[in-house]
Amino acid sequence: MLKQAIDALQTDAAAAPLGRYVAAIVLFALANGAARLGSRFAIIGAAQRIEYDLRNDLYASLETRPPAFYATHPTGDLMARASSDVPAVRSLLGFGIVSLAGTVFAFAGTLVAMLALDPWLTLWALAPYPALIVLAKRFNAVVHERTQAVQDQLAVLSARVQEHLAGMAVVRAYALEGRAARDFARENGEYLGRSLALARSMSSFAPLMGLIAGVGTLVVLWAGGKAVVDGRLSLGALAAFNGYLAYLTWPTIALGWTLSIVRRGLTSMGRIQEVIGLGDAKPHRAFFRPPTALAEHAVPATVVAGTAGPASTEGGPGKMRDGSALRSPIFSDSCSIRFANLTFAYEGRPAALRQVSFSVAPGETVAVVGPTGSGKTTLGLLLARLWEPPPGTIFVGELDVTTLDRQALRARLGYVPQEGFLFSRSIHENIALGRDGVDARRVREAAAAAGIVEEVERFPAGFDTVVGERGLTLSGGQRQRVALARALVAAPPILVLDDAFASVDAAKEEEIVGNLRGVTAGRTVLLMTHRLRAAQAADRVVVLDEGRVVETGRHDDLVQAGGVYARLWRVQQLEEEIGRA
Repeated sequence: MLKQAIDALQTDAAAAPLGRYVAAIVLFALANGAARLGSRFAIIGAAQRIEYDLRNDLYASLETRPPAFYATHPTGDLMARASSDVPAVRSLLGFGIVSLAGTVFAFAGTLVAMLALDPWLTLWALAPYPALIVLAKRFNAVVHERTQAVQDQLAVLSARVQEHLAGMAVVRAYALEGRAARDFARENGEYLGRSLALARSMSSFAPLMGLIAGVGTLVVLWAGGKAVVDGRLSLGALAAFNGYLAYLTWPTIALGWTLSIVRRGLTSMGRIQEVIGLGDAKPHRAFFRPPTALAEHAVPATVVAGTAGPASTEGGPGKMRDGSALRSPIFSDSCSIRFANLTFAYEGRPAALRQVSFSVAPGETVAVVGPTGSGKTTLGLLLARLWEPPPGTIFVGELDVTTLDRQALRARLGYVPQEGFLFSRSIHENIALGRDGVDARRVREAAAAAGIVEEVERFPAGFDTVVGERGLTLSGGQRQRVALARALVAAPPILVLDDAFASVDAAKEEEIVGNLRGVTAGRTVLLMTHRLRAAQAADRVVVLDEGRVVETGRHDDLVQAGGVYARLWRVQQLEEEIGRA
C-alpha cells in the first residue's frame, strides 16, 4: 500500500486516491493488531494452563518417589524446579512461542515480498545476515551453559535456605548465626555472579543485532538509491523496501531475547523431566485432592481374598495401565505378616537385614528389639513399601506385598515412624487427615488411646490448636503421640509402630501400652522398640542383631536364656535404677 501510494503521488499527485490507500493501511493495521492480540491470548493463556498441568504432574511425580530419591535430591533443589523451572517452561510456551513464531513468519513473509520487489537489492540487504547466524549459534550455546549454571546455583541457594530455616533452632542454640549468614552470602554471591554472566551474554547480543540491522539499512539506502537514480527502481518501491527492512529490525534485535527464553525453557524442561521421567509410575492429575482431603481414598473395611495385579498407579487411582478397574488385593479385618529370608541393603551400604524370617499371626503383637542399627526400622519401611523390598520376601495375608496396590496396602496399615511429622494445621486435622467418617469423637478417642488427650484439652484452642511448621510448637513426645493417634483413628487391621514410645517417660509409656491392649485387641501389631518394657507386654519378641534374627520367644523365656535380649534387659534396668537414683 505504501509503495502504491508513493508511486501514485509521483505520477499524478492531484489525482492520487490517497484516502483509499490510507483506509487500506488502517484496516490492515487493525487486522494485524487483532491477530496479534488473539494469538497472545490463545498462546499465553494455553501456556498458563500447561504450567498448571505441569506443576500438578511434577507434584504427583514427587508423591511417587521412594526415599532414595529424596536422599539424593535436596528439598531446596526440588523447590527450585517447582518455583523457577516451571515458570520458565511457561515463558517458553507463551512469549517464547509467540516471539519465535512471529520472528519466523516476519522473516519468511518479508523475504518473499522483498524478493518480489527487487531480488538484487534483497541480496544486498541480507549480506550482513550470515554474521547474525554465526552469532545466534554461538549465543545459543553460551546462554544454554550459563542458564544451566544459574538454575543449578538457584537450587543450591534454595537448599541452603530451606536447611537453615528448618534447623534455625540449632543455628541459634549453637550461636551459628554468623557462619550461617556467611554461608548464605557465599552461595548468594555465586548466584549473583552466574546471573550477571548470563545477563552480560544476553545484553551484548541485542546491540550486535541492532548493528547488523543498521548496516542492512545503510546498504539498502546506498544500493537502492542508486537503483532509483538509474531508473531501475521506483521511489515507492524503495520506500516499501525500507519499510520491509524496518519491519525486520525488531525481530532481529529481539532474536537474542527470544533465543534466551527458548533456551532457558528447554533447560528447565530438562530439569523437570529428570523428576517426572523417573520411576515406573506416570504422574496423573487424578492424584490431586485438596489439602483438607488427604487420604480420602477409603478402602472397604471388609473384603474377601482376591488376586492382585502389578503394583502400578499409571492409569490413576483404581486403574491399571490399560485403564481397566484395578484388581486390588484384598484384606480381611485381621491379617498375618510374614518375613521370608528377607535380605536388604541400602545403596552403597552393607546389608541392613540378612535372611530375616519370622511371622506375626492375625491378632498377635510381636515386638522387634535389638541394638541400635540392628535393622528394626528397616522392617517397617519395607512392610509399608516406603522402600521397595525384594519380591517374595514380605507377605501380608499370604500375599506378596510387591504385587499389591500401594494405596490399598497402606490403607490397611497404621504406620507410626520414629519421627512424628505433623503438618502446620490443627491437631484435629493432623489426626483425621481429611479421612471420611473421622469425626471429633473418633479423633478424641484415638488421642485418649495415644495418651495425649488431656494435654491437648489444656490448650486454649483444644484440638483446634494449630501446630507450627513440622509440629515444632509441640514437644517431641507430643508429636509422637499425635502421630500414634493418627494411625489409631483409622482402626487399621495392622499396626506398625517404630519406636513410638521413644520420646515419652516410663509412666506415660506404661499408660499408652495399657491403652493399646484395648484398642488393638484382635489386630496384628508389629512393634519395633528399644524400650523393653513395651516389648514385655508383647505376645512374642524377635531379637535382631546386625540384621539377623538371633532370638525369638516370650519376654520371660528370653531373659532366662541369657542371650542378647537378657543383656539388653539388664542394661535397661541398670539405666532405670541410675535414673531413679
